[in-house]
Amino acid sequence: MYQAGDRVLYGMHGVCCVKKAEERMLDGTRRLFLVLEPEGQDGCQYLIPTHNAAAMAKLRPLLTKQALQLLLSSDQVRKSEWITDENRRKSTYRELIAGGDTAVLLQMIYSLYRHQIEQSQQGKKFHQCDENFLRDAEKLVAGEIAAVMDMDAASARSYLKSQLNKM
Repeated sequence: MYQAGDRVLYGMHGVCCVKKAEERMLDGTRRLFLVLEPEGQDGCQYLIPTHNAAAMAKLRPLLTKQALQLLLSSDQVRKSEWITDENRRKSTYRELIAGGDTAVLLQMIYSLYRHQIEQSQQGKKFHQCDENFLRDAEKLVAGEIAAVMDMDAASARSYLKSQLNKM
C-alpha cells in the first residue's frame, strides 16, 4: 500500500504525490481512498478507491534512476513498428497512453520520432493526430524522468529526445 509522501505514476495523469489515505462513506460502507495530488497542478486532487482493482492498477511506483537509464538505453525501446492503418494506430496509441507503461510509451515515442523524421525527409507533413499522441506520451515519460532525475520539464524532454535519437 502506498504511504503519504510516496510519488507515483497515475495512468495518463502523470506523476502524483500521495497526500494521505482517508476513509469515506460510500453506499453506507466505509471505504479507504488514496488522495493524490498531481505534480505541477496545485489544488488538483484525485481520490483513488483502494477497493477498486482497476483504479489501483493505474497506480505504480516511479522507476528508479538506474531502471530508467537502462530502459532508455535498451534496444527494446527501438523495436517498434509503424502502424500504417491510421484508425488502428489511433486506437493503439490511446490505449498505450492510458496504460502508462513507460517501456511501451518509449517504443511509441521512438516510432513517432522516426516517422516524423521520415515525413520531413520526404517533404511531407507529420499528421496532427500523431503530433498530439507524441506530445501526450512525451509529457508522461518526461514527467517521470524529471521526477526521478531531478530535472525541470524542458530538460527532461531534451534528455528523452537525445537518448532515443542515439542509434
